[in-house]
Amino acid sequence: MNKKQKQHQSIVPGNSTAVNVVNQDLGFALRTWKRKVKDSGVLEHVKENRTFVKPTTKRRNIVSKARYRQQMQDLQNKF
Repeated sequence: MNKKQKQHQSIVPGNSTAVNVVNQDLGFALRTWKRKVKDSGVLEHVKENRTFVKPTTKRRNIVSKARYRQQMQDLQNKF
């Protein structure tokens, strides 16, 4: 069975992060599951919510990052 067939058979309808084990290949299923969890952003969300950050601090961080990106973009456009 080739990789595309394994990928197709490992899909679980209705659950975006679930993976079926095909032909007792647990390594393939585990790699696929890890990739799906990473792409879905679940771990980032959990890590982000470990500590409480005030909404004003979140906004301040977003604005400062945007300001930095704008300065870098202006420097690139200057030359």
